Amino acid sequence: MPKYDFRCPQCDLQFEVSRPISQASEPAACPNDATPAERVFTMPLTFVKGSESSPPSESPPAGAGLDSHGHGHTHGPGGHTH
Repeated sequence: MPKYDFRCPQCDLQFEVSRPISQASEPAACPNDATPAERVFTMPLTFVKGSESSPPSESPPAGAGLDSHGHGHTHGPGGHTH
Protein backbone atom coordinates (compact mmCIF):
# COMPACT_ATOMS: atom_id res chain seq x y z
CA MET A 1 0.00 0.00 0.00
CA PRO A 2 1.46 3.43 -0.90
CA LYS A 3 2.55 5.92 1.75
CA TYR A 4 1.60 9.59 1.58
CA ASP A 5 3.05 12.60 3.42
CA PHE A 6 0.76 14.85 5.45
CA ARG A 7 1.36 18.02 7.49
CA CYS A 8 -0.70 19.21 10.44
CA PRO A 9 -1.70 22.90 10.15
CA GLN A 10 -1.98 23.15 13.96
CA CYS A 11 1.34 21.73 15.23
CA ASP A 12 3.27 21.58 11.88
CA LEU A 13 4.05 17.86 12.31
CA GLN A 14 4.80 16.07 9.06
CA PHE A 15 3.90 12.36 9.05
CA GLU A 16 3.23 9.44 6.69
CA VAL A 17 0.02 7.50 6.22
CA SER A 18 -0.35 4.17 4.36
CA ARG A 19 -3.64 4.02 2.51
CA PRO A 20 -5.21 2.93 -0.79
CA ILE A 21 -4.72 5.22 -3.81
CA SER A 22 -8.48 5.90 -3.81
CA GLN A 23 -8.07 7.67 -0.43
CA ALA A 24 -4.81 9.50 -1.22
CA SER A 25 -6.22 13.05 -1.14
CA GLU A 26 -8.50 12.61 1.89
CA PRO A 27 -7.37 14.44 5.05
CA ALA A 28 -5.61 12.41 7.75
CA ALA A 29 -5.85 12.95 11.50
CA CYS A 30 -2.64 14.27 13.09
CA PRO A 31 -1.23 11.69 15.54
CA ASN A 32 -0.37 14.50 18.01
CA ASP A 33 -3.62 16.48 18.21
CA ALA A 34 -6.13 14.80 15.81
CA THR A 35 -6.37 17.95 13.64
CA PRO A 36 -7.27 17.12 10.03
CA ALA A 37 -3.99 17.34 8.09
CA GLU A 38 -3.62 17.87 4.36
CA ARG A 39 -1.42 15.94 1.98
CA VAL A 40 2.02 17.33 1.21
CA PHE A 41 3.34 16.75 -2.29
CA THR A 42 7.05 16.02 -2.38
CA MET A 43 9.52 15.29 -5.17
CA PRO A 44 10.07 11.57 -5.63
CA LEU A 45 13.55 10.25 -4.90
CA THR A 46 15.38 9.25 -8.04
CA PHE A 47 18.75 7.61 -8.36
CA VAL A 48 21.19 7.27 -11.22
CA LYS A 49 22.08 3.63 -11.89
CA GLY A 50 25.39 2.80 -10.21
CA SER A 51 25.32 5.71 -7.75
CA GLU A 52 22.85 4.46 -5.15
CA SER A 53 24.93 5.89 -2.32
CA SER A 54 24.98 9.38 -3.86
CA PRO A 55 22.27 11.90 -3.02
CA PRO A 56 19.87 12.58 -5.92
CA SER A 57 21.11 16.18 -6.28
CA GLU A 58 24.60 15.13 -7.38
CA SER A 59 25.54 14.87 -11.04
CA PRO A 60 26.04 11.41 -12.54
CA PRO A 61 29.63 10.22 -12.88
CA ALA A 62 31.60 11.23 -15.98
CA GLY A 63 30.80 8.95 -18.89
CA ALA A 64 27.41 7.91 -17.50
CA GLY A 65 24.95 7.12 -20.26
CA LEU A 66 27.65 6.31 -22.81
CA ASP A 67 27.82 2.96 -24.55
CA SER A 68 31.00 0.96 -25.10
CA HIS A 69 31.76 3.13 -28.16
CA GLY A 70 31.59 6.38 -26.17
CA HIS A 71 28.23 7.41 -27.67
CA GLY A 72 25.10 8.37 -25.80
CA HIS A 73 22.08 6.33 -26.75
CA THR A 74 18.46 5.79 -25.87
CA HIS A 75 16.16 2.83 -25.63
CA GLY A 76 13.03 4.62 -26.86
CA PRO A 77 9.92 3.21 -28.50
CA GLY A 78 11.77 2.86 -31.83
CA GLY A 79 14.27 0.47 -30.34
CA HIS A 80 17.97 0.82 -29.71
CA THR A 81 19.34 4.03 -31.31
CA HIS A 82 22.81 5.61 -31.31
